[in-house]
Amino acid sequence: MLLLDVFFVSLSIVVSVSSSVGSDSESLFSCSKFDFEEKLLEKLVRFEHKLQLNDIKLKKWEDAFSSQLDKMEEAIKRTEIFVETMQENQIQEQSRLNDSYQEIIDRFKFQTKNETKFHGEQINTLLKSLSSKLEEVSNAEKNRETALELMQNTLHQDQNRFNKSFDLILEKFRLSSNKSINELIAKQQKDYETIMEKRTIVAFSAYTTNSQTITSNTNIKFEKIWTNIGNGYNPSTGIFTAPRQGVYHITAVVLSHSALTLYLHLKHNNEYTAGSFVTGDGYKTGTFDVVLNLQKGDTISVGCRSSYTVYSDSDKYTTFSGHLIA
Repeated sequence: MLLLDVFFVSLSIVVSVSSSVGSDSESLFSCSKFDFEEKLLEKLVRFEHKLQLNDIKLKKWEDAFSSQLDKMEEAIKRTEIFVETMQENQIQEQSRLNDSYQEIIDRFKFQTKNETKFHGEQINTLLKSLSSKLEEVSNAEKNRETALELMQNTLHQDQNRFNKSFDLILEKFRLSSNKSINELIAKQQKDYETIMEKRTIVAFSAYTTNSQTITSNTNIKFEKIWTNIGNGYNPSTGIFTAPRQGVYHITAVVLSHSALTLYLHLKHNNEYTAGSFVTGDGYKTGTFDVVLNLQKGDTISVGCRSSYTVYSDSDKYTTFSGHLIA
């Protein structure tokens, strides 16, 4: 292959030189013989130099190619050695793998056989235990049915006794409840009457339009009436008599005659309680405002210890009021 490449290179050089010589020969007609020889010599020198260079290159190529061939041969040898080594290793590994696989299979068979035997024994034990448990459950079910039947009989007897007792209790309750209901109705009626009596309103309010002179033996007569619920106030005497026991709010307003002193008292059962004293020029107003706990029949009036004059006219300056508050 190398010789063929050298032949083709030499042929190309010869053709190049021939073409150059041909072209130069055409110009010989216009050039001198000396020039032609000089140029030819120059070309020969150049051709020789190129041949030397080509020889050097060919030498280098041959050396490089030979070196590459050596390396390739060495690589091929190493590859063959590596392949042989790998094949041997693979054969050994396959042999070890086959041995291990067979060992695992044998061990698995042995363990499976032992475990199958062990689990079979356990299953037999469980079956025996289950059979025993089933027998116990069957006996317990029979005992439960017997106990249930006994409980039903007992319950039936207790139900009969309860029905008889309930009927007896119901009859006693009906008799006692009728009596209790009658007593309760009577008590509620009495309580209702008491409540209604307590809820009875007592109130009065009266006035006078006349001036009056009173003494220790008389009372102011408030002859005109605005309110007299319960009929406790007597306009002819000026006295309020409590129709029932309770707490009463009593008020009175009195007016003195011009420039005259007026000294009055609120009387409870003719006993003097609250007082009102006014004096000086002109007309003066006195008041009473008390809360008294009165018993049924107690009397309230407005009087004095000696003799005084009370003024009033159509404008109703003098008044007397009271009402039950509790």
